[in-house]
Amino acid sequence: MKKLLSLIAITVLLAGCNKNKPSDEYDRSTLSIISPTGAPALAFYNYSTYSNFETNSDPSTGILPLMVTGQKDVVVLPTNAGMQAILNKGANYQIAATITFGNFYLLSLNNDENDALDESDTILLFQKGNVPDKIFHYVYGNTYDSNIHYVSAVSDAAAAANAGSFVDADSGERMVPNYVMLAQPVLQAVLGKNSEKGYRVYDNIQEKYKEKSNNLPLFQASVFIKKTVDNKIAKSFLETLKSDVQTALETPVAITHGLRKIENASEVYGIDPTMAELLTTNGNGMGLGFEYAKENKAAIETFLRIFNIEGVDEEVYF
Repeated sequence: MKKLLSLIAITVLLAGCNKNKPSDEYDRSTLSIISPTGAPALAFYNYSTYSNFETNSDPSTGILPLMVTGQKDVVVLPTNAGMQAILNKGANYQIAATITFGNFYLLSLNNDENDALDESDTILLFQKGNVPDKIFHYVYGNTYDSNIHYVSAVSDAAAAANAGSFVDADSGERMVPNYVMLAQPVLQAVLGKNSEKGYRVYDNIQEKYKEKSNNLPLFQASVFIKKTVDNKIAKSFLETLKSDVQTALETPVAITHGLRKIENASEVYGIDPTMAELLTTNGNGMGLGFEYAKENKAAIETFLRIFNIEGVDEEVYF
């Protein structure tokens, strides 16, 4: 009887582990893939040992040109950048799925007298005119523009938060920010380093975005598949990727196991494996997910309108 119960338990466990797997699992070595480091790369935690999978820390110079010239079967880019490549530069790709849904947060440095965001507060953003800036203005409008300042990268914003001040690029004046926009995993590091100062998350930008967009998620980074890829292979790839993402969200330790198959995981993926698991466990802080593009046109086109991209044809969708 004990043996029978043990066999049943093992069967149930195996069924649970495999419930997300597609019936005919895609051969991960089939297609050439490139992704930005950080959140989008985490979706490919099971590709760490495959030479056909690459990452790049600068999508504008390291990925976008490869998409325009058609050098990869699959590219992952910010949704707006990939769509602009298709619409404006004739990139021979279709948008197939979105795999990250925002990892932006507004950090309070606990030095605002009324503890409420208003026009008198000094706000520090990064990447002027790019995704973080556009998302902030979509969410909050232009109300705070008179006291918004910029640094180049999220690392610069983190440095300002840690120091409690920054040098304004235009005036050369040293300033003290009240609020700083950050992205995970940088936010977690800043919070940990400044725990005694009372730093805290003032706003989850993803939640604010949904309030503004009639409950549509922020479709941040997407998967684009080259039109010459065999349709059956492309679908199998997407099914397997969806399964991988679902497994990661349900069992975040899977990310750590996948990334630690290589010695330089932090460099390749742009995030420490343990941190990736921690943030995924704690409210999916990296914004990982999987949604087919064709089933979410309204959300994608809402996001694209922030970048003045409209009139997307049906044929752009895989």
